[in-house]
Order: sequence, then structure tokens, then C-alpha cells
Amino acid sequence: MYTKWTSLSAISWGSTLPVFTNIAVIGITYSCIAPLVLGFATIGMSLFYLAYRYNVLFVTDTQIDTKGLIYPRALQQLLTGVYLSELCLIGLFAIGKAWPQLVLMIVFLVFTVLYHVSLNAAMDPLLNSLPKSLEAEEESTRGELEAGNGSSDVASHAKPQGGLFAKFFKPHIYCDYASLRALVPQSHLDADNLYDEFSARNAYHPPSVVSEAPLLWIPRDDAGISTQEVAHTSKVIPITDEGCTLDEKNNLVWDVEGARPPLWQPKILY
Repeated sequence: MYTKWTSLSAISWGSTLPVFTNIAVIGITYSCIAPLVLGFATIGMSLFYLAYRYNVLFVTDTQIDTKGLIYPRALQQLLTGVYLSELCLIGLFAIGKAWPQLVLMIVFLVFTVLYHVSLNAAMDPLLNSLPKSLEAEEESTRGELEAGNGSSDVASHAKPQGGLFAKFFKPHIYCDYASLRALVPQSHLDADNLYDEFSARNAYHPPSVVSEAPLLWIPRDDAGISTQEVAHTSKVIPITDEGCTLDEKNNLVWDVEGARPPLWQPKILY
């Protein structure tokens, strides 16, 4: 009951993403055939974005760490809409005998295939192996700050203020590791003491190896039955009757806003 009361529901990404992927693919496919559909799709996806952004940040919990793999999967699936749109236009131009437009769409299709190959070549090394460059840059940055010359390096390597198009076409300059790291607060972050000793030592062990026996939490009653049950059951499994009582109508009563219950455990964010 306590777990149900205190646990937030989680989003089932396996059943949620395909729905919006289908909507996005349909919108991209019809963007050239029926451009009016693109407007409705844009409005709908924007509303979905606002709703799910609020739910992810403030309503739902995260039970599965996707490791950022949803983003490359979305890129791969959205290209399906681009392929379908180009194939539909090729078919329409072929039926209408619009040969110049047909040749142009075939060129665009070849360009899309080449872009897809280039995208896979750029992402596969990051998906199939652990990138070490960011760790090296972080260690280099921390070493400079600890040595006391971090501020001078920042001043000497200050980037020029680029416009919107410059930031879009040159992400390796304006969206590099140092620029994005500056957006994350570092004052209360100690990379060497993020976890306690037990969590750090057993982070990669399966739960069946490191999990302790579950604690049985029962309500305390005036007749003393819970006290007797604690004395007998504690020889086999951890049990307690603290923090919860039974009222005159046999309803469970526990202080929601008060002290932490015995079952409380801190959530570890790896």
C-alpha cells in the first residue's frame, strides 16, 4: 500500500513512441502531397510535446533509463516518412509525365540515401561502443580548474557570438562540450562523491546479488498482536510495526507528512 501510494506511474515508451512515430511519418509523407496536413500535424505534435514535457518533468517517474537511445531511433524512423514522401512524389510525377520534376525527385532520393548512410556512419560508433572523448575533455577541464588557470583559458578561448544560422550550421563550434557543460550547474556537483560506498561498489551487480531481504511493515494495534508478530517473524525476515497504527475502524493510519516510514529508500540516479 505504501509503495502504491508513494510511487509515480511511468510512461511505457514501447507503446507510446510508435503512436507518435506513426503520426510524424504520416505528416511528413503528406507534407508535399497535401501541405495542409502538415499544418495540422505541426499543431498536434506541438500540443503533444507540451503535454508530455510537463508529464515527464512533474507527473511521471522514470523506471527505465534509455541512455539517450530514443533520439537516434527517432531519427531513423522519421526518415521513413521522407522516403515515403519522395516515392509518392516520384509516382505522381511519373503518372503526370513531368519528367524534369521526376528526375529532380530521383536525385533527391539518392541524396537522402547518401545522407542516411552518412548518419549511420556517424552514429554507429557512439551506439556500439562507449565514447571516451567526453570523459577526457571533462578530466582536462577539471584539471585546468583545479590548477587555477581555468578562468584564463576560458577568456582566451572565448567564442564569438554567432547568429542563428552560424549556430545551426556549425554545431561543433557553438554546441561543443565546453558550451553545453557551461549550461549545467556545477556548484553542487561533486563527480567523486555522487554515490555512497555501497551504491558505487554494487552499481553493476544484478539485484538478485545485492538486494537485501525485504522489510515487512505491519500496523501496530492496541491488543499487542503486532508486537507478538514482530517478535516471532523477526527471526525469519525483517519486520517492524513502527510508524503505522490501526484506528477504531481498523483503518490504517500513518503520518504522511511526518517522519520517513521504515520502507523508505533513496532513489539512486545513475
